[in-house]
Amino acid sequence: MSAPGSPSGSSPKMSGQKMTLPTRPAGPPQSPTQGRSPSGAAAASGAAPASGAAPGQARSNFPAPLGYDPGKMDTRVPLSHEERVGKRVDLPADAYLKSDISSTFAVRTGFNTEGNSIRVQVNQYPVTRIANMDVSQYDIALSPEPTGAVVYEKVWKSKKVQQKLASVTNKPWIYDGRKLAWLAQAVDEMRVMVDLDEERGRKPGGERKNVFHITIRPTGKVRLQSLRAYLEKKSPWDNHVLECMSFLDHLLRQGPSERMKTIKRSFFHASMPNRELDMLLTAYKGVYASFRLSQNIKQIGLGVNVDVTNQAFWKANTADKMMKYVINTYGGLRGKGNMQNLDDQLVTSALKPLVNRNTGRYEQSEAMRALRRLKGCRFTLVHRPNEVKEYKIKGFAFDKKYGPDGANSYNVTFKWRKTDGTEKEISIRDYMKERYGYALIHSAGWPVIETTRAGSFPAEVCNIVSFNQYQYKLDPNQTASMIKFAVQRPPQRKQDIAASVQRLDWANDKYLKAFGVSISPNMAITEAKVLRHPEVFFEKKTVRPLNTGRWDLRGARFIEGNKEPLTRWCFFALNGCVDQRAVVNFVGSFVTTYKGHGGRIAPGNPYMTNVTANPATLNDELHKHMGTAVGGYKNQYPQIVFIVVPDKTAHVYERIKKVFDCRYGVVTQILNADHVRKAAGQYISNVCMKVNAKLGGQTSSLTATKAKSHGFFTKPTMMIGVDVSHGSPGSDMPSIAAMCASVDMEGYQYRAAVETNGWHNEVLTNENIETMLPKFLQAYKDKTGKEVEDIYYFRDGVSEGQFAHVIKQEVEAIKKVYKARFKGQDKTARVTVIVATKRHHIRFFPEKGDKNGNCEPGTLVEKEVTHPFHYDFFLNSHHALQGTARPVHYHVLMDDIKPPVNTLQRMIYHQCYTFCRSTTPISLHPAVYYAHLAGARGRSHESLDYGDNARVPEKVRDQVNNPDNLVAKHQSPTTYSSEWKKSNPPPKLTAMEGKNHIHSTMWWV
Repeated sequence: MSAPGSPSGSSPKMSGQKMTLPTRPAGPPQSPTQGRSPSGAAAASGAAPASGAAPGQARSNFPAPLGYDPGKMDTRVPLSHEERVGKRVDLPADAYLKSDISSTFAVRTGFNTEGNSIRVQVNQYPVTRIANMDVSQYDIALSPEPTGAVVYEKVWKSKKVQQKLASVTNKPWIYDGRKLAWLAQAVDEMRVMVDLDEERGRKPGGERKNVFHITIRPTGKVRLQSLRAYLEKKSPWDNHVLECMSFLDHLLRQGPSERMKTIKRSFFHASMPNRELDMLLTAYKGVYASFRLSQNIKQIGLGVNVDVTNQAFWKANTADKMMKYVINTYGGLRGKGNMQNLDDQLVTSALKPLVNRNTGRYEQSEAMRALRRLKGCRFTLVHRPNEVKEYKIKGFAFDKKYGPDGANSYNVTFKWRKTDGTEKEISIRDYMKERYGYALIHSAGWPVIETTRAGSFPAEVCNIVSFNQYQYKLDPNQTASMIKFAVQRPPQRKQDIAASVQRLDWANDKYLKAFGVSISPNMAITEAKVLRHPEVFFEKKTVRPLNTGRWDLRGARFIEGNKEPLTRWCFFALNGCVDQRAVVNFVGSFVTTYKGHGGRIAPGNPYMTNVTANPATLNDELHKHMGTAVGGYKNQYPQIVFIVVPDKTAHVYERIKKVFDCRYGVVTQILNADHVRKAAGQYISNVCMKVNAKLGGQTSSLTATKAKSHGFFTKPTMMIGVDVSHGSPGSDMPSIAAMCASVDMEGYQYRAAVETNGWHNEVLTNENIETMLPKFLQAYKDKTGKEVEDIYYFRDGVSEGQFAHVIKQEVEAIKKVYKARFKGQDKTARVTVIVATKRHHIRFFPEKGDKNGNCEPGTLVEKEVTHPFHYDFFLNSHHALQGTARPVHYHVLMDDIKPPVNTLQRMIYHQCYTFCRSTTPISLHPAVYYAHLAGARGRSHESLDYGDNARVPEKVRDQVNNPDNLVAKHQSPTTYSSEWKKSNPPPKLTAMEGKNHIHSTMWWV
């Protein structure tokens, strides 16, 4: 712990939550690699020299040290494969192949020849010229090795280094901020000594040198011709091509990064459009820019994808105000005062430690834990107005030794060594007054802010700066505000993209000019196809959506109703959110509507009741009423249970679903109370689609009868969709794998399985494949009487870096399961693997679009924005109600089935019209969409008690864990340490009760 503005000193020793204060202040302490405190006070005013020498005594019999190890600098560990690829370069799957993974991806065999040809603009700007030159690459090394990239930047930008660079060439350098630099000519190795204190006009002091030796060493050439050879398929991807892309990426960013704030592939500036989301957050529009390989190799085969990006940032504000807003929003004080004028004493009280009544130990309060959200925010200091340095929040001080008031500026003390050499034990509050004449007004009783360099400061002297990225999931109100800000119809988005290109100013970029790179200022125009729209068949009704992308259910009977008449069903209203009259009215309307759509319902009313429960009693109350219902149905479970809830509270929804899925194995339909009261016909029809699917029916078909084939399959075929979802950043949640598979001949009806899939593991585990797939293969055989021969394997959520793993691990496991099913027989399944992703920035702008300016459903783009020879395409299958439509990027990795290009693309598009609960074509193939929904439901099946689940609000957990208020309020949710995760898989999901055949339904829709 150190005092604000005090001379540097040692870092605190950390052990769990125990801290030992240093014997002298350190505001913040600096290592030799980090420089000294900007206060100007010399750290050497009594510090002992290194190597045990007494103060003032020089080491003898040795020459003056160089300050670096010249031998070590030439033998540094080479950059790893992942390090060289980088996270900012938009690379094809070939770039990620390693020595232990060999794979050949499917190649494009031709283009679509069906549909109407149109021309669309795409937000990709062609590279019109790249000089045929070799670029010199240089390795950058510092000694001593710094701990952070910021020191590299400071040394590189220092006057001495820049003067040295200018003395050898007048051409501009490209620097990646860490280990690599590029120049359009060859120069010899250079070594420069830089004293960062001298650079800043400070007096160097003592042994705590802030001196670095930088070595700029040529390491080879980046041969841009290698990229051309790859694009023309004359040579495979190798490190030469990788170096070209890495160089071009840094070349593209060098100029804009000097004018704007860079976050990954995007640039932001204070002058860009922005909107306040609430008192905490501001959303900014930024510029996304990235090189992409292009199918248009006649024009080099390279383009720059430019798009509008939207990002939430913490507002620039004083830290004490931000602390107030955070604890008001997330720390349990909502409703206890106006957010802007929250009483300081109330905040002080909320931040004080709590006593655990079981252990007697001090614990952090809910408000204190909420402040963790501010971790990582950068700030400047009010009491040092001439200082430009930024600090970073490491956390907020907490230690039980400070007692009931916590680690505030009254309690945290240190030994202050004054300029006259005397020492004085002083609190941070008193130090601020005596040293700076600054009297703390608001936050003296609040925990002090700790920085990443071990300095500590009172909140009200800290100004949080702009562009601190918000890393958490937005709450519903913030999300609604962000959507209003981000959604743009195509004309506006196109206009903003054009403005972004002007801001990038490629024509005047000195770096692009120096390396002979020219980029067109105009969007690329490419040929596209609009595929034929399918007809959607119901019983005795056919709809032709054409380019509207919509139809309705009036007069439509489902192609297949529920298999068994609905005889046992329940209607539970939660906590009286609707009255009996509204329930009876809704039930009557539902019965009439469902029968009109072909559903079968036996005479009689459902079991209807009100369930009065709070979070602590919900499980027991539902069980009580289920017991009554089962008794009334002669000890048989209901076929379906309707539950009316007052609002869209996520944790209540998940709790109800887990109870019925896992305890009873009964499908449920949750209804919103407002909709039940209104009982609108369209809403009830939408409910009927979900209910029909859950009871084994089928909404519609691509053919007039179920017996007629749509013609996409030549052999018994299964459609499989897989999605792996992960917890939000910083969360403890395991990865959840969901697999959905069609079990009928035409690919309309699906089954689903979900399970944990390790910790942040994207590739599906062999165990999950070996558990899930056999059940689906048997379900297909039971339903159709035939064995699966072909499998279309749709995969969501994988990046190009994982394509090879999908083929190497997942597909091999699938084929292994298939062979195991036919032991002794020479049978193998043909598998076509297709990755479907919407995580990209490609958008279409047609010459003539719909009323919003979007492409109509069925728009297919195979050129310009696709890979030069890999088998990929973009398909816009849906009608966007708002904003600019985002097409799905389909990438065929492996193609055993080898359907014609026309057939494959038409099949994917037409099947988007068969989603069981929609009256529009969906944007993503239904196999993947179903897997996404199943994975989201699987999250509610985690093996956690309701009061132990981090996704449940803390107040609700306390109510469940402590209904009688007998113990300390707070009980932390279950967490798993990093060490534990290394050697332990996550717990399995709670198994679904199977005796009621829930597995044979579409329970997740």
